[in-house]
Amino acid sequence: MATPTAQVKAVLFDMDGLLIDSEGVYTQVVNDVLRPYGKEQTWEIKAHLMGMPERNAVKTLFQHLWPPRPNTDEVWSPECPFDIDSFLQARNKTLDDAFSKVKPMPGAERLVRHLAAHGVPICIATGSKQRNYKIKSSANPSLFAPFEGRVICGDDPRLTRGKPTPDVFLLAAREGLKNDGWKDRVREPGPQADGSLKGGERDILVFEDAKPGVQAGLAAGMNVVWVPDPNLKALYSGNDLGAHQTLDSLLDFKPEEWGLPPFPLAN
Repeated sequence: MATPTAQVKAVLFDMDGLLIDSEGVYTQVVNDVLRPYGKEQTWEIKAHLMGMPERNAVKTLFQHLWPPRPNTDEVWSPECPFDIDSFLQARNKTLDDAFSKVKPMPGAERLVRHLAAHGVPICIATGSKQRNYKIKSSANPSLFAPFEGRVICGDDPRLTRGKPTPDVFLLAAREGLKNDGWKDRVREPGPQADGSLKGGERDILVFEDAKPGVQAGLAAGMNVVWVPDPNLKALYSGNDLGAHQTLDSLLDFKPEEWGLPPFPLAN
């Protein structure tokens, strides 16, 4: 067997587009809201939004679709027919029903249950709000049960910054893994500690599908496996995001390459 890339001792998962097939839901609903105004959220735009806290993502969307006029202090153009709250209200009318029907991504449940069965500490680190997490996880109880409530959501009051800053992954490692010693081995979240490491970060593997999430995992000093949608991957040929490994699907993941217990051999 080849030498592992790293001897990983814990694993952090993004959720949307990584564990569950929800990114397509977001895209469809957002474009339904934008269509009457002749606008579309393309993959080039979506690449910048994925994994961001909700309001930051909407702000970035507006700035791409209705850019501010030159030499003004506008955040986005006044031609935009929405403010953040009215846009979210229009979008959320149909999201809850779609979330209640969302399905796991291929290979997600197999990997999560395998790690849990071998006692590998796992936690979810998502930009999704707690209320949305509850809807999505309730639709997939067998996928989320192994986490046993170990989840850090984007609206956690302990977070002051979202992805692409590393805070959600750092908080997930220090508080979400619920395993003795991680607080001493992983740096605190927040700008006051940016650029510093305690050493335990390199023992953690992050799974992400989004550009801001990959950036956040790398900024946290952790190992990052990128599992992008094909449309997103096409925008970043050559893996210039800097992830340690890129996969087309979680079905392609080989735990032993990261010092984790291998999947059992198929009969």
